[in-house]
Amino acid sequence: MVVRPLITRPLSFMLQMATVLRRHAMDLLQSREFGRTLLYDIENRGTFEDISCHEIMIADAVRMKRYHDAIMRYINPGDTVVDLGTGTGVLSFFAAQRDPKKIYAIDHSELVITIAGTIAEENGINNVSFFPQNSRFFEPDEKVDVILHEQMGSNLIDENMIENILDLKKRVLKSTGKILPGRFELFLEPICLKEEYRVPHLWENNVYGIDFNCLRDCSEYNDHSRPSKLKIEHSSVDYLLCDPEPILSFDLNTMRDPGEIPRSIETSKKVVRSGSMDGLCLYFRVIFDDEISFDTSPLSPRTHWDHPLFRTESRQYVQGEEISFKFTMEVPTRRETWSVSVK
Repeated sequence: MVVRPLITRPLSFMLQMATVLRRHAMDLLQSREFGRTLLYDIENRGTFEDISCHEIMIADAVRMKRYHDAIMRYINPGDTVVDLGTGTGVLSFFAAQRDPKKIYAIDHSELVITIAGTIAEENGINNVSFFPQNSRFFEPDEKVDVILHEQMGSNLIDENMIENILDLKKRVLKSTGKILPGRFELFLEPICLKEEYRVPHLWENNVYGIDFNCLRDCSEYNDHSRPSKLKIEHSSVDYLLCDPEPILSFDLNTMRDPGEIPRSIETSKKVVRSGSMDGLCLYFRVIFDDEISFDTSPLSPRTHWDHPLFRTESRQYVQGEEISFKFTMEVPTRRETWSVSVK
């Protein structure tokens, strides 16, 4: 086990920051996106220092099995691997079972890196080197064969996944290398909730004769241009009104620039099952290959990821009708800037 020591936490971070700013000076001059990305990384630094987050992720049987299956298939003896956002190191430890040449395990939380090092030592794993730093400061001695990661947020791309991985890909991945996982699909599906889970807009309520409809056009309460977002429970969805189709598909192995992700998507879906639309549920699919994949749909086996719901005013649809909507991401890493408008 190798953990690179830091001089002092504040001084080390400042030196690392200066290095990355020098490397990306032209990016800063040409675009605000790099600055937004770096700011998000700084703000997010301590998010996963809550150990309960890692307990929840490791307890996710769907996640752990698919990752283990893919690592056993795609990590080969003699490979050099980068594990981006290693956390407790569990994916690195799976990879270590495949006898790679070396595994670089990176995480910008010194706390979880220390925990990962303890687990490695206790399990006799000695081909993993730990680096407590932001991946943008990471400079390996050699190009790597595989970038291994689990960077997906509940909204798939809201944890800087694309920016972080493409940065590593450009700098450290061999031309013949692989990102694992690399393929993703994002879904936004009209759903009908079970009655006991419905949460109407405040202005839709009439409770024991108290009518809230006066708030429908009240600007202090309601911004119709940005429907409110809720998290719904896995068991709350009765059914989907339409056959699921992704609104966005991409492969990090072939993608070159984060700008390839559109900020606005317009689509239409045909209703195949009549009922009330209570909103649009966001979920995603992770694809290792045609045999190994999983998704976070509320109708699939439960994972630890949330089920974000873009609420809409409740409306009845019948089979054959079209539901048209526009999905907008002003800032992809800021879910509060995401909105849906139904036509």
